Amino acid sequence: MAFASLEVRVIAVDMLCKDGMIGKLEERLKRLKRRWLSMKNRKPHDMNMPIWYDGTNINEALFCDEFLNCHKIIFSNGAFFSSDGRVIVELPLREEIYEELKCCAVNNILWKITNILEVMKLTAHVEDFPPEIDRIHLANGTLKLDGSFAEGRPDIVRSRLPIAYRPDAPSPVRRLSFLDGLLYEEDIPTLQEYIGYCLIPSNKGQHMMVIKGNGGEDKSRVGAVLGTLLGSNMKDGSLGKISENRFARADLEHILPCVDDDMRMEVLRQTNYVKSIVTVQGKMKLERKGKRSYQG
Repeated sequence: MAFASLEVRVIAVDMLCKDGMIGKLEERLKRLKRRWLSMKNRKPHDMNMPIWYDGTNINEALFCDEFLNCHKIIFSNGAFFSSDGRVIVELPLREEIYEELKCCAVNNILWKITNILEVMKLTAHVEDFPPEIDRIHLANGTLKLDGSFAEGRPDIVRSRLPIAYRPDAPSPVRRLSFLDGLLYEEDIPTLQEYIGYCLIPSNKGQHMMVIKGNGGEDKSRVGAVLGTLLGSNMKDGSLGKISENRFARADLEHILPCVDDDMRMEVLRQTNYVKSIVTVQGKMKLERKGKRSYQG
């Protein structure tokens, strides 16, 4: 790099900026500087205490730096993400913070944990965390759409499915028998293709699926299968509520598919909200009660 031409160096720096590497390095240097200053000012009798605790008070910024050095986690688009995907419930995270704090016998520890979480949102904030539409993160690794598979889960991801990839798995005879009794033969590949489409964070296909039939035909089992495949990355919702309530769309943020297992038979009074979810390219306007609208 030092001996490359000016043009090559400019291109290299531009690539690092686009990948966000320079910003990450700057943030890392800031954390190391805060850590060094804290170590420099410590007294000898404080050396057995955590770097973020001076015997009386907790330095919340230093605590977050130390915590993030040991835990792979970021905050983006209003949510925490780890190598397991989106952190849906903050309680396990609060428990981990509590385990770190309880050795210091801090007063008002619940209030302190809440404050630390708010500081952590700032410390771990990443401006943009785009979905990866060319791969599926699974319990035992990552499967790319070109068929290659990488074992392990080293990266922070937007979503991770609770199932493992088994290239040597036997033919799903029972599932194929179920589909044969539910659908016409020519419709089975369409359903299978659509389920595959639900596994990636993309709506480029710009399609939704409606399965129509009589009661007692086990159509709801399709939703149950999707729930097993996707876990918390799927939402059981109401198409009618989405079409009528402008706040309902925000509940679908970070979700792969939304399944309405018992759709109402009457005609939807308006379809613009549903159509916008199916066809939007990029981010869309979302609203939550009592809060300003935002792009998500």
